Amino acid sequence: MNSKKIRIFGPHSQEGAALVIAVLILLILTVIGVYAVTTSTMDTKITGYQKVHVEAFYAADAGLDYALANYSSAYATLVEPGDTWPYEHHDPECNITVRYLCKTPPPVGSGTGTRQGFVAHHYRTDSNGEAGVAKSTVHMWGYRIGY
Repeated sequence: MNSKKIRIFGPHSQEGAALVIAVLILLILTVIGVYAVTTSTMDTKITGYQKVHVEAFYAADAGLDYALANYSSAYATLVEPGDTWPYEHHDPECNITVRYLCKTPPPVGSGTGTRQGFVAHHYRTDSNGEAGVAKSTVHMWGYRIGY
């Protein structure tokens, strides 16, 4: 009599172990891949938002440069406290406002004096820049010595 033992799957059987290990490795690689894609997407969004905010800042800074370049028309015509010189820059990304604050005696060491009739006219310049959904505001305070 020739008897064969029939093997039944059990805790000591190794049949199917390679399949289980392969599935576990694929699961781990899938989790790593999903994490990498999520991180990459987030980094791309952050970079895009940073670019837009930098463009808004540069637009606001360009407004200050414009106000300084048009010094005579902007600053010289404002003589009463609270007077403003609004200017809509040709570029719709920028809005500039120059406000006259007050007049004081010239600072010591400026080469002028109150005996000659000179005064320091103080101004505040605000420039608002926009780029996409980002907005940036730059403020500049300064004075001009004159009569």
